[in-house]
Amino acid sequence: MGMVARLRRPTISAKVIKELLKLGYLQPAKRHKPHVVERALLRLRADLVRGGVVYGGNTGDRAQAASADDPQPVAAPRSIASS
Repeated sequence: MGMVARLRRPTISAKVIKELLKLGYLQPAKRHKPHVVERALLRLRADLVRGGVVYGGNTGDRAQAASADDPQPVAAPRSIASS
């Protein structure tokens, strides 16, 4: 019986890489490096979350449109560490 080798990372389609290149999240010379492509996907996702297109969780659901009556979320204050 033959041995089956599993890839450590799932393969990213050429279409996704093409879109990352077109959107400017990936440099053409580095499109074959898996860690660079993963970072480009993370930057794209962060921008989509920041823009309210998707939620920050792993659900993949689209963000609901905010109505004028909904209050905007307030960021929690950060503590300042003394040195």
